[in-house]
Parts: sequence; C-alpha cells; structure tokens
Amino acid sequence: MNKTIIKAPCISMQKLENLFIEMTAQNCNLRCKHCYIDFKDKKVKDFIPIEKVKQALTCIDKKDLQYIHLTGAEPMLHPDFNHILRLCLKYSSVIIHTNALNINDKKARFLRKVEEENNLGNEIIFMISIDHYIEKENDLIRGRGSYRKAIHAIQSLIKYEFNPILSIVNHFSVNEEELKSNFKELCDSINFETTDINFKIIPLLDKTKFYEIPETIDYERLNTECAKGRTLTINGVFTCPLLCSDNRGKCGSDMNDYSSKSYLETEFCSQCVKYNNLMFSLSL
Repeated sequence: MNKTIIKAPCISMQKLENLFIEMTAQNCNLRCKHCYIDFKDKKVKDFIPIEKVKQALTCIDKKDLQYIHLTGAEPMLHPDFNHILRLCLKYSSVIIHTNALNINDKKARFLRKVEEENNLGNEIIFMISIDHYIEKENDLIRGRGSYRKAIHAIQSLIKYEFNPILSIVNHFSVNEEELKSNFKELCDSINFETTDINFKIIPLLDKTKFYEIPETIDYERLNTECAKGRTLTINGVFTCPLLCSDNRGKCGSDMNDYSSKSYLETEFCSQCVKYNNLMFSLSL
C-alpha cells in the first residue's frame, strides 16, 4: 500500500497590503456566465454585520495597508454600504468592486461628497465590471442591459471627477493589447480620458481545470492575492476572494487571529499561480 503523502505548495503572506471585505456572498443583481460564485438562492440574507467590520478594522495594522476592497457578489446592495464605506475611509483608500447597476448621477454626486468629507486624503476608487466593448457580446456574458447601465455609471462617475477602472474578464481570450485598444476607443467615444491604469484585464478562470504547480516557483515573489491580502467574510477570514466559499481557503475566524500561511491546493490556486498577477488588487 502506497502511504506517500502529497502536500500542496505553501505560500506565506508577505504583508497585509489589501484587506478585502466580502459585503455579501450571494446577493447580486446579475448572474454573469463566468462568475466564480456559485449562486444558490436569490433571496439569501448574508450581509456582513457592520459590527464585524468595525471589529476587524480595529485589529489591523495600518502600516502596510494600501487598500480596503469592498467586494461581493454585489457590495453596493449591502443595506449599510454607506456607513461601512465611511468607516473604511478612515483607514485607507477604498476600492469598490461593482457591476455599477446601482450607480447613477445622484449616487455619484453623493459618493463625491463622502470622499470630500474624509480629511485623511483617502480616495474612493471604482472598479467597474464590463467584459466587452461591444454591447451585444457583453450582454451575452453579463445579462441584458448591463452594458448600457455600466456605461451610464462610468459617465456619472467621470462627471464628478472620479477616475473609474474597468475590470475586464477576458472571456474570449483576446490579445490583451487589442482588448485595451478597443476599450480605449469606447472610452474616447464617451469622453472618458484613459491610460493603461484604467484597464484591469483578468483571465477567465475555469473552476474545472487544475494545472500542476511547479516546485521550482519562488513563492516569495508571487504577485498574488494570497501573498498580499486577506478576505474578511461573515464566516471568517479567507486567503482571497476566490476561495470564500471553499474551506480550503479559510485561514482564521477573525482579523485578530488568522494564519499567514496558505496551501495552494485548489483549481483557482493553480491557475492564479500560472497567471502570477493580482486578480483583484491594483499593481501601482
């Protein structure tokens, strides 16, 4: 009988640069074809309590923290979204990962006032999900009407001097430079002046594929979320947003006591290591 134990590669968190807060695991107003979330119930109430967020923020060391990320499903559906946003701005700049369906002129104007209220110089940064520069192709992936609502949200945000980032899942595996070029043309057509920093290209991850992780990788130099962040959820702390529904990604119960080590044993881990780039955070 073969008693060989196969151990997954281990990576240690270098420093906490990115704190992700999963505002809700299942509440979303879209059902995108490529989403890493397995939606079960449209009416589930799993919003993270504001007290849990407050407790986490008091535990963290702000020394290395660059961004707090509000993620989901759709974070802007949280009933205490505005309150949590204000809390987070006291600690760092905040990146809102959103499909932008809840952003219009009135909301953009309000969020501009929220940022101006903060006297620490921290910013609100919007990462808007839009996956194709052609309306028909985008809506096939993200749902009918999502393209026009995203464009309207972008126009509302730039009106109030925000500089949104387009989060683009490369669903059709197009050359990245070609993809950026076509999105830049789209942005030019709505008077949105962009540079490369406005485009976050993300590879399409397949939950059914597992790539062998080479033993020769220098894990100290991996540019991945598990090396630079942790995700707070209603169910504890996880290594990254992709693994919030997978117990293999759980590393603690709260931000006061969590492991700095992660074992790369999931399908997402194998593909993320292969890509070796931040899936959610900014490389600034």
